[in-house]
Amino acid sequence: MKAMKLDIKKRLLMLMLLGSLLSFLFLGSSLLYGLYGVWDSFNDKKEEITVAVADYTRDFAKDQAQESMERAVELKSETVSFQVNAIKEDVKYLSDEVSVILHSPQSYELMKLPNAADEKLPGGIPYVHYSSQLKSQGISPELEKEIGLVSNIGEQMRSLGRYYVNVFVASQNGYTVYYDTSEEKGYVAILSRDEWRDTYDARKRDWYSLGMSVNEPVFTDVYTSITGIKIVSCVMPYYDQNGVAGVLGVDCSPKNLFVQGEDGTINNGFIINDKGVILLSTMPKTFAPTSKVSKRMRQRFTGYEKMYVDGEEYFLSYAPINDTKWSIGTLLSKEEVMKDAVSAQRSMVEQMNSFYTSFVRIILLMGGLTIIISLVVFSFILFCSAKMAVRFSRPVYALMEGADEIAKGNFQHKIQVQTGDELEQLAESFNTMTDALSHYTSEIAHRAKEKSRIEAELSAATHIQTSLLPTPLPPQKEFSLAAAMYPATKVGGDFYDYYLIDESYLAVTIGDVSDKGVAAALFMAGAKTVIKNGILRAVKKGLPLADALFYANNQIIAANKEYYFVSAFTGILNIKTGEFTYVNCGHNPPVLLDGNKMSYLPSFKTNAVLGVMEDLNYTQNTIQLKSNSVIFLYTDGITFARNGSLEMFTKKRMEEKLSEMGNRKAPEELIKGMKDSVISFIKGSGENVEQSDDITMLVLNYTGCDDMEAEEIIVPAKVEELSKIISFISNMSVTSGCSQRSINQLMLVVEEIFVNIAEYAYKDKDALAVIKARMYGNPPEIELKFIDEGIPYNPLERDDPDIEASLDDRKIGGLGIYLVKKKVDDITYQRQGNKNILTIRKKMI
Repeated sequence: MKAMKLDIKKRLLMLMLLGSLLSFLFLGSSLLYGLYGVWDSFNDKKEEITVAVADYTRDFAKDQAQESMERAVELKSETVSFQVNAIKEDVKYLSDEVSVILHSPQSYELMKLPNAADEKLPGGIPYVHYSSQLKSQGISPELEKEIGLVSNIGEQMRSLGRYYVNVFVASQNGYTVYYDTSEEKGYVAILSRDEWRDTYDARKRDWYSLGMSVNEPVFTDVYTSITGIKIVSCVMPYYDQNGVAGVLGVDCSPKNLFVQGEDGTINNGFIINDKGVILLSTMPKTFAPTSKVSKRMRQRFTGYEKMYVDGEEYFLSYAPINDTKWSIGTLLSKEEVMKDAVSAQRSMVEQMNSFYTSFVRIILLMGGLTIIISLVVFSFILFCSAKMAVRFSRPVYALMEGADEIAKGNFQHKIQVQTGDELEQLAESFNTMTDALSHYTSEIAHRAKEKSRIEAELSAATHIQTSLLPTPLPPQKEFSLAAAMYPATKVGGDFYDYYLIDESYLAVTIGDVSDKGVAAALFMAGAKTVIKNGILRAVKKGLPLADALFYANNQIIAANKEYYFVSAFTGILNIKTGEFTYVNCGHNPPVLLDGNKMSYLPSFKTNAVLGVMEDLNYTQNTIQLKSNSVIFLYTDGITFARNGSLEMFTKKRMEEKLSEMGNRKAPEELIKGMKDSVISFIKGSGENVEQSDDITMLVLNYTGCDDMEAEEIIVPAKVEELSKIISFISNMSVTSGCSQRSINQLMLVVEEIFVNIAEYAYKDKDALAVIKARMYGNPPEIELKFIDEGIPYNPLERDDPDIEASLDDRKIGGLGIYLVKKKVDDITYQRQGNKNILTIRKKMI
């Protein structure tokens, strides 16, 4: 019987076991031999490596210490520079506060501070001191008032006093407001002490002379104060309505400039100026910098030098102080500088010894582990070899499992088959298919998420833009106002604004940014704020409106990263007089509705849009509004609106719609009527056409003010009183420089109206007639109101007579009111309660 041969599965198993065992023995022996060689070599070089590493560590730590010194002194320099600028800012703030008080005395009450001449005062409170010269010449009421005003600065001095030695305000008139910061029990304020009460005069101090010679905060040289301590003062002048009024400032000690440690102590340091004078120092009294160090510090170098103080070796590091002509130096002992280097060297030697001990242990441990791992690996190889026969069937199972996972929707599953035959190609085809499906589903999810994000951003931007629009003003009897914006997209680039500057002035603005969408809306918000700030700034400083737009243009350009530009119209209405001042920056000219007349406000071609070029000068214009005058502001979204035939709405259609509505409608009705007309034009006869540009409107109706300098005369409604009325109106016309021709025409009108009131209003009853007259504008115009309480009668409802007809055919009556209509520029009628009010306006030229 033949011996059974090993099948292929057993042959593969034996081959794998033999190959693995030989490879493992070869690698294991090589590893053990290599470990022994490393241990032997390291043992021979141990001492040499330890010394070299320790020396290198010491030198490296020394270099680091030197760099650390320079960085530390530079940091102190920056800190001192910050402190210097902070002190200057405090002094500048104090000067501004005192100057504001003296320039606006009506805004402050007179305060009374304790007087150093009356008693010995404690520290921690502001008080006033009079020089002996001032005491001898006496204090005038005006000077006493000035002292009372300046005393308002006491609280600010108390606030600053927490940081400085003293705070003072010294007037050129001989008085000083002083604040000793010490609040120690039993402390007596310095200027209330006997030795200074009658001898101190701030005007004789060097710091006062220095302060009078500058116009910005400046530091003095170090000097001994009247309290006997070394200090540096920061001083500058303050001003009243006549110019420089005196000098104020603060006294600084080292703690104001040097950084304190956690325990409150100040490290050894000093500050030197460009003349080599030590301003402040916390160094030992025996210390003095060498001439070399002093020269390098004056020349604003950064560095360090070794030097000896009291026989001890020190390192002096120094650096310039930014924004000053000073340099700072700090002193460190050699032990403090080198301690890190010595410590690092000692630590490295200890670590090298510890490393050698650990290395020996690791070699021994690795040898033992190698033997153990060899046994474990051999067992593992035996186990794995037995399983290799099963491996040939795994690709088929892997393909089946992969197909099930894909059917479940797990497109991240990958089939791993590496047989190098058709099974591997089939697995790769499956993987390619799952990648495509995964990418397709991810793309769909991403697009849905991006669409949701964009819609959320647009919704948020729309909310922000809407919240930036002004809220309705409280009802005003002098005017009514309405505004609205209809963006073409969810977020637009148009804007409008209105606000009361004060009880006498109203500001209105409308604008159009050169784009639409979120970016344009954000730019619009900034432009709207800048224009408003420019107007408020100009009003506060008494500057013309044109200067506000000059300022706003430069501010917009400074922040204009997207190169947008803005067309804008802004105006200011004097509510009491009807005077309207405006500037048009490349915007559509507003429409003025005055009675039955319509016109455009004049604009200037030289006025460019905002955001294009810096330092552009703008031209402003002023008009006089009449009672019930209406200004219609709009953007080109109205005139450039297009329908489905690409036909534009145009100015002509806008004018026709305004003429149709007139100025008798409320602003809200004017806006709604115009908006409905534009939208109807865009949509046409059911066409699916979307709005292409933002539509924005602002309507201002000026109804006038009761106290617009109107004069009145009240007479009995009798014909014989006509002469009084003629005299009253004639005198007003002559005084205002009206032409005689216009006066004669006006007298005919007045006679016709008053005689009608006298003969027909009251039906022979005794009653009164009121005539109110107001002259305004240049050239002058007159407004007359004829008021009676007679029977209701509107003369304007009567048809004009046919003056072309023959006398026989012409109807009787109506010729007088026809004459009135021809001789005046505007005539209106109102019935208010039981009163007839007939108003005429005429240009007196």
